[in-house]
Amino acid sequence: MEDIRSCIHQVPIFQVLPGDRVLRLQRAMHHRRLEPGEVLVRAGEPVEFLVVVAAGLLKLARVSGSGREQVVRELGPGRFFGEMALFTPLEAEGDLVAVTTTDACLLPREAVAQELRAAPGSALRLVEALARRLAEAERTIGDLALLDVGQRLALELWRFARADGGRRDTFELPYPWAELAARLATTPESLSRRLRALADEGIVRVHGRTVTILDADALYEKSL
Repeated sequence: MEDIRSCIHQVPIFQVLPGDRVLRLQRAMHHRRLEPGEVLVRAGEPVEFLVVVAAGLLKLARVSGSGREQVVRELGPGRFFGEMALFTPLEAEGDLVAVTTTDACLLPREAVAQELRAAPGSALRLVEALARRLAEAERTIGDLALLDVGQRLALELWRFARADGGRRDTFELPYPWAELAARLATTPESLSRRLRALADEGIVRVHGRTVTILDADALYEKSL
């Protein structure tokens, strides 16, 4: 594994910490490499660490009694899990699982809390991050309540194409289509049918995980 001490600097809540405090966090940090499908934290377990993704992709997923999976959150490089537990003891709401080969930094909960208590500016950045998470959760709840599967798929593809304020006609899906199905609260078979319909209408072209938007206006209209 390459030196991933910089993963601390990828997280906005730590960017205002003085150098000596960053060094203390680095000394307290543990590194884990996870292979696809490996579980880092299981549902119901106490959250003892702030988990920072240095490289790769993690998902927080719930599994129903029937075996159906719902992806609650996804965490790419620089994203983190366990921040709520810095304020109060919590148990994981789902399984935290590696989607791809993932390098993660594990920072003990008490070590992070101690530095935040000594640096109020970082605590404010953490509150801002929590506010963004709540906004994302509300958006997801709204999508599930108001849109059917076809609309959710079209909207998600539109968001990928417009990620970070850009406008990409072609992009690579960062995870398997089955993962996207779970994220959209549907089955891979249902997602495949909707995706094939978009392709048949000449709106998108799909090759593996590569998606090309052929008619951006029509795609957006499908999400309404």
